[in-house]
Amino acid sequence: MPPMNTLDTERRIDELEYKLQFQEDMIDSLNQSLIVQQRDLLLMQEKLVMLAKQLEANRQQQNIVEGETPPHY
Repeated sequence: MPPMNTLDTERRIDELEYKLQFQEDMIDSLNQSLIVQQRDLLLMQEKLVMLAKQLEANRQQQNIVEGETPPHY
């Protein structure tokens, strides 16, 4: 590889700094997206647990009602 002059070196440094800044911005953006997704996932998990509890309560209530004799008998 031929020796590099100062302008070439400065240009390469500038390019590397630009790439580094782009990567840092991208990492920050991805991190923010991940934070939002994690929050949404936790919220969905809480709702799923609540729905499962409601479903179980409805099933238990239905079992009680099915075991009773209808009032017209």
